[in-house]
Amino acid sequence: MRRQRPFFLRRKSPTCEKLAALRAATLLRQGGLIAHHAATLAGVVAHPGSRRSIEKLHQFKQRTGPFLLLADSMATAMSLSRYCSPELRRRARAAWPGPVTMVFVGKPGLPACCYQHGKLAVRVDASLQTRQLAAACGGLVVSSSLNRRGAASLQPGLKCSMRMHRLLRMCLTGAPSSGKASSIMRVWRNNSTIIRR
Repeated sequence: MRRQRPFFLRRKSPTCEKLAALRAATLLRQGGLIAHHAATLAGVVAHPGSRRSIEKLHQFKQRTGPFLLLADSMATAMSLSRYCSPELRRRARAAWPGPVTMVFVGKPGLPACCYQHGKLAVRVDASLQTRQLAAACGGLVVSSSLNRRGAASLQPGLKCSMRMHRLLRMCLTGAPSSGKASSIMRVWRNNSTIIRR
């Protein structure tokens, strides 16, 4: 079987972006990986309901997790919490959509690579393209930064697809990422702690 090379959908209009997200979601459901721009760092995403897609993410990242979940909305993100405290709701309203990843105790039911000691890391990204991609996948995608262990971060594009063509099915181009990692905040009941600024 001949391997398909990844292809690119360039940002042109909101309608084009939505169509690109739908095409990307189809490829993710079929077990592919997608490189994309986010508001923070460029990332690689897998479909949480596709075992093949998750396995390719493990191969790409050369580790088994834990990985970040990108949600399409605050409602989707809050539905993942086992205990949705007033502090978590308050922090989420103030930070999302935006560059803040929140860590909280999650409900069971997602792939094991999303959990670390029962906790999930979740973000509603400021990038409309990222939120559209998550929405097209049912509200969530499993994500990580677009780099491999010990290597520099890549950008979605021709160079990335040439180097990673065995694992990546598509590169979504769009507004460039800020290049700065997201802040991380751990929320437990009515307390919150900033882990990374």
